[in-house]
Amino acid sequence: MGRRLAVLGVSLLAALAIAALSRVPFAEADPVTSVVRLSWRTQGVQIRECRQLTEEELARIPEHMRRTEECVGRVTDYELVVAVDGALALVDTVSPSGARRDRPVYVFRDLSVSPGPHTVEVTFVPLLPPDLDEVDGAEALTWDGTVDLTAGERALITLDAAGAALLRRDAER
Repeated sequence: MGRRLAVLGVSLLAALAIAALSRVPFAEADPVTSVVRLSWRTQGVQIRECRQLTEEELARIPEHMRRTEECVGRVTDYELVVAVDGALALVDTVSPSGARRDRPVYVFRDLSVSPGPHTVEVTFVPLLPPDLDEVDGAEALTWDGTVDLTAGERALITLDAAGAALLRRDAER
């Protein structure tokens, strides 16, 4: 009985300490930089690669499940390039999510910049296999413009509602 009361007392003190500490104000340092935030999600460019099955492969498949070709689908990688004031700030390959690389492509990057006006150029290009010349929806997405940010301010570059173009949303704090 005494041990249970001791455990209960310690638990109560810990809960009270957590509650008291949660009320301590957090003093945020004055921000000295601004942020250009890239944030979007796209279904990506779907590539379907098919091949004809050999007679040996067909013989191993039950008759009711036979098909003449086997197809595998995947989403392509993308190259993300960002230049700020004419200098490269980011070059990255963005891969689709999912174990089979068949899920959407997510972009979330924050680029710190000094307060003031900056020219920003963003390019998001699907990396197609060399044997494919054209694929529907495989256009490059680009945005270029000027952002004029105060200290601590963020400019958001994202996809439009149709997912067909990059655009800048109003700056957020």
